[in-house]
Amino acid sequence: MAADNEQKAIWHVLRLLRKDGDDWSRHHRPKAAIAAVRVAEGKFTPLEEAELESHLIHRGKKGKFEENQVVFLKPPAKDPSAVAGVWCRWDYEKTPPRCGFYYGLWSAQPPFPKTDPPSEDLHTGFVGYRFETPEDGDNHNFYHAQPCSSMGDKDDPIEHAIPISQRDPTFPLAAGNALELLLCLVTSLYGMKGLLTLQEEVLNDTKTQRNADIAKALSAVLGLKTATG
Repeated sequence: MAADNEQKAIWHVLRLLRKDGDDWSRHHRPKAAIAAVRVAEGKFTPLEEAELESHLIHRGKKGKFEENQVVFLKPPAKDPSAVAGVWCRWDYEKTPPRCGFYYGLWSAQPPFPKTDPPSEDLHTGFVGYRFETPEDGDNHNFYHAQPCSSMGDKDDPIEHAIPISQRDPTFPLAAGNALELLLCLVTSLYGMKGLLTLQEEVLNDTKTQRNADIAKALSAVLGLKTATG
């Protein structure tokens, strides 16, 4: 796929994810999420649709979100009181393109270190994963995901990050381009049902329903599912 087409397709997918996240926060977010909302939105501001388009479509082939901006997403179904977000960078001046999608989740966690006897108090903790295209060299030259404690290029750990390794493990991902990498992120959050929901939204959206690149990428990632009986 042409680089310009892929960059535009990534914008469309993020636009739909942002729309779902906005709808969730306005109409479905439970009161239990208030603490996580205060922490997440105290650090990051939500990217509006016009800003997202400006970043990915009108500012050239290389760019990134501002360090304090994320697209807030609908949280995973099993953690509805959490706050989820994604930060992005892209470089379509390189061949192949270099892209990174940084996913973060703020949710209620027990105190660290654990107390004895266990405390019933909870605090908001952060976990993050970066989904990245292949890197130079012969070790990480594959599509992959790694844990991280930040939401951006700078090594600036979020103060509520849970203390886990920032490098290991490195998960190889079944992606063939940056668009499929983003869809792997979607699948890791929402499963195949979530990916099918996104496919339905693509088909019902006048801006994306005839986008062959998105349809092809969705078909590739949906093809990972296996029959069970």
